Amino acid sequence: MLKNGFKAALIIVLALMLHKAAFAEVVNLPTEELAQESVLPVFDKPVSVKNRNVVTAGRFEVDGFYGYAMTEPIANVSKLGLGIYYNTSEAHAWGLLIAKNFAGLSSYAEQLQNQFSVAYGPAPYPELTIMGDYNLKAFYGKMSLTKSLVFNTLLYGSASVGAVKFVHKTYPAVAVGIGQKFYFTKQWALRFDLRLYANQAPIPFIANSDSNPPPQYSDYQERLTYTTNLDVGLSYLF
Repeated sequence: MLKNGFKAALIIVLALMLHKAAFAEVVNLPTEELAQESVLPVFDKPVSVKNRNVVTAGRFEVDGFYGYAMTEPIANVSKLGLGIYYNTSEAHAWGLLIAKNFAGLSSYAEQLQNQFSVAYGPAPYPELTIMGDYNLKAFYGKMSLTKSLVFNTLLYGSASVGAVKFVHKTYPAVAVGIGQKFYFTKQWALRFDLRLYANQAPIPFIANSDSNPPPQYSDYQERLTYTTNLDVGLSYLF
């Protein structure tokens, strides 16, 4: 009896569904009234980071740094520099970099000179670098080393244009790089920049460089030179 009742109910439900499907109306909408493109939602107040400890927008920043030319074979690889930046927002910063090169030869060049009597003569060497620098601040975060020690970190990309001055001539230069800041207070930070420079530069190797009279600066040929540079310094936000 129960089975027969269940079968009857099932038949009635199926009949009603078929009846509704048979008399369903087809609605045709004009093509011009249909959506032609997708639209993303727009938020009135987008907030990418909450509880930001280090606020940089609208503030100046001064950097003092030591630079190390990682791929320089002959000239002294060390330089000291100063950078001044203005943060137009939490995503963009514009600045000026000035770096003074140390005089003399690199340790590698001195080794060649002592062991193999390689003479470089009056080879032109870089004296000063001046660059306009743009920073795109890509990622802000926090790094906890202990329960009480927290660093605010900032990862950014950089693009620079300017000039490299040698003892005899100034060459236009461009650079691209990536950097990282570790704020240990709301004003002070450790800053690391890795940049690749591209500029024309004299080739320091020349035949008979120890001849008498010695070769002139104009005797050295030029080529496009790529130099990888690592800057390490302190940054103060005010």
